[in-house]
Amino acid sequence: MKKLIALMFIAMLLTFALAQEEWQDNGVNIEHNGTVLKATSTREGFNTLISLQVPINTTLKYSFSIKGENTNGVLAEIAYFNENRTFIFAKNVTFIGKGSFGWKNVEITATPFKEAKFSSLVIIMNGTGTVYLDNFTVSEVKAIEKPKIESKTQTKTEPPATQEIKKETMTNETENLQKLSIDDEDIKVEIFLNKTYRPGDTMRADFYITNKKGVVNEIDIKLEVYYLGIKVFSYEHPSWREYSEGKTIHIFQESKLPIITPPGKYTLKFHITPVGRETKEVETTITVKPNLEWALFILFLTLSLLGVAFLIKKYWKLIAKIYREFSIGQKFVFFAVVGLIIAAVILALGAENYANDVAIVVYYLLLIGILNEWIEYLEPKWDRKEVREVISIYLLALLMYLSKDTFTVYPAVAIFTLGTVVGILRLKPKNNETFSEVEAPTSRRKGGIEEIEIVGETEEGFIIYEIKSKNKEEENQ
Repeated sequence: MKKLIALMFIAMLLTFALAQEEWQDNGVNIEHNGTVLKATSTREGFNTLISLQVPINTTLKYSFSIKGENTNGVLAEIAYFNENRTFIFAKNVTFIGKGSFGWKNVEITATPFKEAKFSSLVIIMNGTGTVYLDNFTVSEVKAIEKPKIESKTQTKTEPPATQEIKKETMTNETENLQKLSIDDEDIKVEIFLNKTYRPGDTMRADFYITNKKGVVNEIDIKLEVYYLGIKVFSYEHPSWREYSEGKTIHIFQESKLPIITPPGKYTLKFHITPVGRETKEVETTITVKPNLEWALFILFLTLSLLGVAFLIKKYWKLIAKIYREFSIGQKFVFFAVVGLIIAAVILALGAENYANDVAIVVYYLLLIGILNEWIEYLEPKWDRKEVREVISIYLLALLMYLSKDTFTVYPAVAIFTLGTVVGILRLKPKNNETFSEVEAPTSRRKGGIEEIEIVGETEEGFIIYEIKSKNKEEENQ
């Protein structure tokens, strides 16, 4: 009987040897010498190496040997796919090593799920580096042994506990990788991202979301970035998919840091909101360090600004004369054109989000400029140039305030202050207007008729007269 059970157990261990052509790469270069697979990561951020998709209807054991050279961190996970071979979620994140490490034998267990029809192994490389894989197999395991044998097998492998310990110690083992955790009665979220970046690097955040209650069809993910206490960036995106109870979903978001990113510490605040539930928040800090590319850009920007300042100084009188001749509407349109040029330069430098923000301000300037152009064209009797200029600046401040989620409240406050200063300067009486200059026309009038004095008569009979003035009367006296 024991022999029969042993034969049945061996018959159900189906091993799949996977060739080099079956691996897929994302950000890595693959080489194969016939036995060992070599994968070299070529860029910053998280890069992946994905094995063949294997049908899964029972528990599978992924076994392989792996070695690393000059890596920032190597992880492994199991990815699940539906019947159309579309990615659904990933789980069982396991830390393997960092830096250069020798051959390690790794085993990861993949348990079946109702919606999942295929699974694969995913090797995650954080940043550049090289890994070598050998002896990769996938074995189908069915628990048909006797209880005694099952107990020994569980004691030996203990995949859930081992994987959880490895996940909890990941931050300590990787110097540049950090993990953020949200864990309550409704949901568990683990976020992985680097601690340090450089301008131009790709910033990637990986989210492992486990729903603990019911089914959630949407989870909103929002990120706010603060620099020196001021919000400089925000991003929000809903994740529409089925988050079933107990299932872990792996999603990620990546974006490239623009070259113009100033060095320093940034505070990142993540807001996770399952639809119909309270928002969960977690925050961390990252450090942006300067590099040669950033230094060259700052040098180029400084020289460009000095050149522009020199040209403005040289042609200042001409520029000031042309600007003074602009109407209020033309002034707003002028600043809108300047904003379009700035937005184009920022976009060329890779800062798409900041270019979009500048484009929004350009839209506001164009809107106010066109409104002023209409008023100037119609010339209504109630129009007062000075009042309209102040109102236009206040309108711009109002539009900026309504967009405070994008720009924060500080630009609106600054523009409102500018409008107040302009109003004080424009609406108060000019100092060079004396009382005599203001009142002189009325002092020379009596009942609306100017006083005249006949001083002579020509030979042709024309009368010679002059208008009496207060100053002349004083001189006669």
